[in-house]
Amino acid sequence: MKNPLLLWSRCGLVVLAFALANCAGASFNRDFAAAVAARESGEGAKDPVAGPWTGTWKSHVNGHHGDLRCLVSKSEKNADDIEGEPYDFRYHATWGSWFRGGFSATFGVKEDGRRGYRADGKKDLGPFGSFQHEGWIKDDSFEATYASDMGDHGVFEMKRP
Repeated sequence: MKNPLLLWSRCGLVVLAFALANCAGASFNRDFAAAVAARESGEGAKDPVAGPWTGTWKSHVNGHHGDLRCLVSKSEKNADDIEGEPYDFRYHATWGSWFRGGFSATFGVKEDGRRGYRADGKKDLGPFGSFQHEGWIKDDSFEATYASDMGDHGVFEMKRP
């Protein structure tokens, strides 16, 4: 017979993990709504890169796909290892009916003439490997490719909400 205290401890950890995930999602949702409102009022429209983005992602390896939202802001971090101006990218994605999650990364952004702005970089995701991203932002369009050293790669396409 298993130790009931150990079982309850594990159940508590699972509940805590779900609660924390929902808190993070609620925080992102609140910040995203505020960024959309700022952009609609004209306040957030000055920076062609920063602000809210919404669209989809798709894996070219397994066909998985889902909704994707991103909040971009100029970074206040000291980013000596980044080429271009540092921006913080906060991603929130869904896959399947129930799964959702997000992560943040600081990437370098460089203006590239008629092509718009190039945003690329790499993020260490710990046990999930590293994530590499190369994207282009032009007008109200944000298109990118991604690759993971765990074997996944694909695309995402976003527009201004």
